[in-house]
Amino acid sequence: MDAPHRYRKLLAAKIHRATVTAADVNYEGSLTVPPELLEAAGIVAYESLHVWNVTRGSRLETYAIEGLPGSSDICANGAAAHLIRPGDHVILAAYAMIPESETKSHQPKLIFVNEKNEISHTGPEVPGPQMPTAADRGTGKTSDVDGFKSATARQHAFAEEC
Repeated sequence: MDAPHRYRKLLAAKIHRATVTAADVNYEGSLTVPPELLEAAGIVAYESLHVWNVTRGSRLETYAIEGLPGSSDICANGAAAHLIRPGDHVILAAYAMIPESETKSHQPKLIFVNEKNEISHTGPEVPGPQMPTAADRGTGKTSDVDGFKSATARQHAFAEEC
């Protein structure tokens, strides 16, 4: 008999620092997201979403609902509207169960947006301690030998220009 497959819950997709444009407590529930952002992240309508409010520090789980094409609307609906307000910055995350044998090669779709909820760039993520400081941005100064910080510093500088 074959050994049972082990799965791990890993990040599948993330939309980083979207700006909330509306909140409606009278709606039945969910988080409205432009279809272009959902598609870029590989998130489908009605998929479970973790929502981390960077502005307020709150976290919740809801589901994605497709907004209007070409819009920049990120709308907190129903009970979520008590924890998320217009102007807040949120991180939207979806997870998937990945077979243990695929965890080392798994790459989530990471979408970074600007203040207008337009895609500024895509992954990779930069670990906190490796983020370039304000003094390093634009100077090309890095301290690592593999170029990771240099590449990510350029990526973040580009995103800030957008």
